[in-house]
Amino acid sequence: MKTQSTPQELRRFLTSILVASFVLSWLWEMAQMRAYWDMALRPWRETASLCTRATLGDVAITLLIYATGALAAGTLSWGLRAAWNVYAAVALLGAMHDFWIERAAIASGRWMYILTMPVVAILKVDLWPLLQLTLLNPVTVWLSNRLSLAGQNHVT
Repeated sequence: MKTQSTPQELRRFLTSILVASFVLSWLWEMAQMRAYWDMALRPWRETASLCTRATLGDVAITLLIYATGALAAGTLSWGLRAAWNVYAAVALLGAMHDFWIERAAIASGRWMYILTMPVVAILKVDLWPLLQLTLLNPVTVWLSNRLSLAGQNHVT
């Protein structure tokens, strides 16, 4: 059953997507930095700065993915109270973006991984970057739903 969302609900939800996407992506970026050949030995402050810039790109891609789903669904509130199909759609779109970004970055020499990075041989891409938006986008939508509903309960 489809319910109509209020502008306040939608605003809380979209704000939650921004915040959740930033926090989750930044943590992921920082956690995987040791897997990048040229980043493994850099100081934490320098790594954090570079990861913050990369995270802003991840957030932009997450918003693009959400906008693509909204366009297909015909409503900006398509992710509110998400069902399995929303989670599957953002995971699939995340995987597609990760795949093409990794292929382009590796082909251009933009980044290289240490030899211990697990590789998805059939796709010729590295595992951790491929999983990033594939896993984080559904978690972001789920968490945003929880945060926006929690915010709704605290509005007087």
